[in-house]
Amino acid sequence: MRAELLNTEPKADPKTLKQIYDEWETWYEPRVKSMSGYSAAFAHFKPLHERIISTISTGELQTCMDDCDKGKRTHQMMKVTAGLLWSYAFDRKYVDRKITENLYTGKGRSRKREALTEKEVDAIRDAIGKYRYAEYIYCLCFLGFRPGEMLELKKSQLHHEEENDIWYLVEGKKTEAGRDRIVTIPPKILPIILDRSYIPGTDLLFPMYVFTRNKDVFERFKPMTDAYLRESIFKPMMASLGLSDGKVPYSARHTYSNKLKKAEGEDIDKAALIGHSDYTFTQTKYQSTDLTELDKITKSF
Repeated sequence: MRAELLNTEPKADPKTLKQIYDEWETWYEPRVKSMSGYSAAFAHFKPLHERIISTISTGELQTCMDDCDKGKRTHQMMKVTAGLLWSYAFDRKYVDRKITENLYTGKGRSRKREALTEKEVDAIRDAIGKYRYAEYIYCLCFLGFRPGEMLELKKSQLHHEEENDIWYLVEGKKTEAGRDRIVTIPPKILPIILDRSYIPGTDLLFPMYVFTRNKDVFERFKPMTDAYLRESIFKPMMASLGLSDGKVPYSARHTYSNKLKKAEGEDIDKAALIGHSDYTFTQTKYQSTDLTELDKITKSF
């Protein structure tokens, strides 16, 4: 075995994989823009969360990856996350070797997610006020953000162009369609967005509400992960509403894409709204900034 994969120093006190992740997350979070991808990937290693990390084998990690029915990107993110955790644990003497180098991410056949149907979108709309965070899922269908992107949105990213009375959001990260992506807000969800912008105690538009354990007493806000939105909110709500199994919050982005395809407007503006240069819209990489044209498209939703 290569020398750099061995750690001959005395071992630290044993910790579970979950304890290592929590410790690593605190250390790593200030160094990246978002932890949502790592959190979602780590969730797929759930069978190993309570295992002492030094007792986990490459084969067991591979089993978790093989059992994950997501696409190649998820498997790649699982391998990256495991690699970072084992490097962290190795450096701090929780393990004496790195075991993630040869994890296999598969041949990469992409899974095509189905969009939420209009009937499902209407059911989610009707669930607002009955199911906590139903309005988050509803807004996803009309904004086109990836779940993690929407959950990171801050109130300061909400803007109003007074002359034409256009409300829009500006995402500052670089996308395939350019930097500072502009998304105009459709009338159907504008009241929700505006209400959320006035909620005190958080700079996020879509935060997680933290309640006292075993009591429905609000304590504070904190950022919500896309894994929590998917597993603890979306799936239980969809099951309770008797809606299609197998869909995920990301399905709302496909719903938005379908709305764009039906709407009148230029391809470059549609690509700008959804934040990529999908061939069904345009091959250009340039970001449109014509608010009036973007607003015309989203007003038709």
